Amino acid sequence: MVIKILTSAWPQIWETLNQGGSTWLFVVKLTLPALLVARFLLFFNWVPTVASFFEPVMTLVGLPPETALIWVAGMIANHYVAISIYFSFLPIMEPLSLAQMTVLGGMGLMAHSLLLEGQICRGAGLSFWRVTLFRMLAAFLWGLVINQIARLTGWGEEPAQRLSFLNFSSDPVPPWDLWIWLTLKQLLMILVIIESLLLFIKLSNHLGLTRLLIKILGLPLRLVGINESVLMLTLIGGVLGLTYGGGLIVAESRSGHIPPQDIYNAMMLLCIFHSLIEDSFLMWSIGGSLIFFLFVRLVLALVLSAAITRLADRVFWRPLLVGRKKDPAE
Repeated sequence: MVIKILTSAWPQIWETLNQGGSTWLFVVKLTLPALLVARFLLFFNWVPTVASFFEPVMTLVGLPPETALIWVAGMIANHYVAISIYFSFLPIMEPLSLAQMTVLGGMGLMAHSLLLEGQICRGAGLSFWRVTLFRMLAAFLWGLVINQIARLTGWGEEPAQRLSFLNFSSDPVPPWDLWIWLTLKQLLMILVIIESLLLFIKLSNHLGLTRLLIKILGLPLRLVGINESVLMLTLIGGVLGLTYGGGLIVAESRSGHIPPQDIYNAMMLLCIFHSLIEDSFLMWSIGGSLIFFLFVRLVLALVLSAAITRLADRVFWRPLLVGRKKDPAE
């Protein structure tokens, strides 16, 4: 019976593995240059100097200044590059607590891949720069809120616990031969994570978990102004990713079937809350709180997007938030 099920499902499994391999090759192209930059920063002991410029900001969210470079790497590239830099910096940083890892991971979830995903938002008619600034401010607000919760309640003081196979070198600048070997292991680890997450998403779709999440999220999205015309597309993006949902919204926006205001509302929510399954479990794997990534992030995203879209309806705020075009989809 098991063999029969695997045989029938193999074409889909193979397609998913190929998709993961393609994604991994893209990640490798971004990660290798970033790791080389990190190695030279560590070799010349420039990390503390560069990080010191970010210290006032990172102190406000309860993080050591070195983590700013990790967050910046994620904003420019993606989560996997940020995680690679994080492992490179571990030997020179104090171990992060659960609360700190939740702050850092959540900031990455709110603002990452800004260049690529900003273009998707731009394709839907939104301003690249306004969306980028909004995501960075939302990420910083996440850091402030979670840090204050941790300080006032004492939550998250225990050390962050990574999955056991996510090891790192204790030497910040190992010899080149060892560095190449460790980098290869790290890249293979990323491949395992990508393939595992994609297979998990495929399994979730097969078992109906994705449909269940979509049903659960439908009501709160309606409450914050996501109308029926974009509800399903927003749900797809929220659960699976901005590339999926945002890409569909871009296509629909060009067809003229969706009101521009609905497009704006949906994209403003998606730009700070998407890929509920993949991204949340990824940040959990390196030590953050899955509950916070799944539920607290949703609540904060709903509140922020509702506030920003309602302000965008006002005559005074509209030019600042939306731009001076007649509507965001023009």
